[in-house]
Formats: sequence, C-alpha cells, structure tokens
Amino acid sequence: MKELIQNYKLEPRTFLVFLITIFPITLLIGSSVINSSIVLIDILFLSILIKEKKLNFLINQSFYILMLVWAALIINMLLSINVENSISRSIGFIRFIIFIFAIKFILNKNKTDDRLIFFSWSIIFFIVTIDIIFESIFGFNTLGFQSYLPGRISSFLNDELKIGNFYFGFILLTLSFIYYSFKKRKFFLISSIFLIIISFLIGERSNFIKILIITFLFFLIVDKTILWKKLLLFFITLMLIFFTISKNENLKERFYNQTFKNLVHHNYDIKKFFRFSTYGVHYDTAIQIFKNHPYFGVGLKNYRIESGKAKYENPNFIFNEKRKTTHPHQVHFEFLAEMGLFGYISFLIFFFIFLRRSIKIQIKNRNFYHLSGLLFILVSFTPLIPSGSFFTTYGAAIFWLNFAIVEAFND
Repeated sequence: MKELIQNYKLEPRTFLVFLITIFPITLLIGSSVINSSIVLIDILFLSILIKEKKLNFLINQSFYILMLVWAALIINMLLSINVENSISRSIGFIRFIIFIFAIKFILNKNKTDDRLIFFSWSIIFFIVTIDIIFESIFGFNTLGFQSYLPGRISSFLNDELKIGNFYFGFILLTLSFIYYSFKKRKFFLISSIFLIIISFLIGERSNFIKILIITFLFFLIVDKTILWKKLLLFFITLMLIFFTISKNENLKERFYNQTFKNLVHHNYDIKKFFRFSTYGVHYDTAIQIFKNHPYFGVGLKNYRIESGKAKYENPNFIFNEKRKTTHPHQVHFEFLAEMGLFGYISFLIFFFIFLRRSIKIQIKNRNFYHLSGLLFILVSFTPLIPSGSFFTTYGAAIFWLNFAIVEAFND
C-alpha cells in the first residue's frame, strides 16, 4: 500500500484518483455528500480534459447514447404532471453521465491506479462487513446506530435501512479483488460463502436474493471447479443460511414467516401473495398510473404525488391505504409509471446496445471487474423482485458506478 501511494504526485489527476478511491465512503454519509463528491469529480475531470486538450475522449458511441437518454428525460420532464418536481432528477442526470466517463478516464489505463482503487474499495467494504457483524451481535453498530426495525441492519446508514444495496453494489468487486490478489481458490471460495451469509444477516430480502444470484453466477463463471461441486457448495451455503434462520427469531420472522410461509399459505399463487403485501399495492398503483399516462408517465419524482389519489384505490389489496409512497419499489414499474412507454423504451434500447457490446467483450477478455459490473446491471433489472428507486442519489450512484466500471473495461 505504501508503495502505491508513493508513486503519486500532487496534481489534478492524482486528486481525481483520490476522490474515486474514497467514493464508497460518501455513500455511507448521505445524499448531499454523494452529490457533492460526484459534482467535484465531474468538474475536476472536465478541467483535466480541457487543460490537456483531450475533449475527444468523450467522442464515442456510449457518450452519444447517454446524451440521448438525458434528452429523453428532459422531454419527459417537460410533459410531466409537475415539471418543478422533476427538474432536479431530469436535468441533474447529466452529473452521472460525466461521472461515468471520469471513472472510465482513470480505470483500465494504469495498473497502479486500478490496484489502489479496488484495494481501497475492498477495505471499505470489509469495514462495513465488520460493522454489520458487530450490529448483528450487539443490536447497535460501532457508532451506536440502532435499526428501528427488528431483523434489519442499519450499519453506518443509521435510520436509512439500505445497507444491503451497498453490499449488492460492491460484493463482486471485492471478490474480484480477492481473486486477483491472492490467487488462492480456497480463500476465494470461503470469502464468497462468508460474504453471502453476511448479506443475509442484513435482513433485506430482495437485496439478499440479488446478491445470491450474482454471487452464484459469478462463481459459476470464475471458478473452474466442475459443476456438481459448485452446486454442492451452493447447497451447503443455503444450509448454513437455513441454520442461521432457525437460530434467529427476527430473521425467521422476515425470511420464513413473512415470505416463505406466506407464499405456501397462498398455494404459491404469486398474485394472491402480492395482494397481501405492501409491495403488491405499490405495483398495482404503478400499473394503474401507467394506464392513465401510458406515453410519458407522470414524470420523475411524481409517483409520490399521483399514487395518493383516490382513483387508485383497489379493495383487492389488503394494504390499500399504504399505496401512497415515494416510488413503486420495482424498477420496471417505476420506469413505466414515471416515464411511460417513451422513457421505458428509450432506456431498454440504450441498455440493449450497451449489454450486447459488453457481453461480447466479456466473452473475449474475461476481466472479472468487468464481469462484476455486468452481472450487477443485469440482476438489477430482475422483474418482480422489489427494489429501491432507480433515480435516488444513493441508488443511482451505486448503479452508475458499476456501469462506469463495465464501460471502462469495454475498451
């Protein structure tokens, strides 16, 4: 680590590397700090391009398509039910576009930078892991923060119960760093099982399912063990999780009683299952909003306004009174309700072009950082599984960071 730091001189590029290196810390502090960090990275990046006369760095297919997506968001804003409410997210999306190319400018150009960045991110990830373990044992984290909901871990985010999203965003990047750094298969396997179990302790069901999916897929691709041994290892991991459930009443309530037992009670009928859950009424409200505003939706950040209207009441859902919320808790329904077919199709075309190119490059190069970001993006769009809002600062920062890593290694 000391050797890595000694290689740097005090110059704008070094400061940009430093800001990217500590970026995961900003995710643990709050939206204002995240936004400030992104804007600072953007300004510094653009100033370097101007000073070094490298503006042609932005001339590529991905940049142009992202700018078209931004244009689609602005059109969506102008046609929204409340333009003022949509301005910050629609116009502010440009900060993520520049952020993506700032990451791309640094990563995959210098092995020293790459090692420093992924080493630092992994250290931050393991500090969060230790904090999660501490809170699961003592009921409060290392800073004294305590979750208000039994069975959920808050960690450094205090009253915002979304540390599972952070874990989802960085688990594969950390495992990639372990794989490249230690070259020991057993250590990689043990680390994978350990981190999956920790993600389970967080108590966020949807993020745990996503983590389980991406980690298993990553393991299938990366590890050279024959298939039956991989499946056996996966089965052992599940058994350890079931054992943990049996020993923890809060986790048993969340994962067994509220989920599996409830699903069995409704004879595995997904429609009935959702009718007796808060997520179901959110999904139903989003679908109704989409039907009323099919082409352009109600506009970003306007679901919270529209969802509370009486016309969206549906007595078939037991939690009908909870339909009013900030977002529908599912990324596809969020896109349809707030952006309509115009915005939804715009994003689908963009991601289809991006993923098609990225998958081809992954097959050719087999870079595991690239694979980590690619799996994160693919699983983020899993249908029906609940999710945070795609456009909030916290969630968007984690998503576009992984996107940027894929884009960086697409060269």
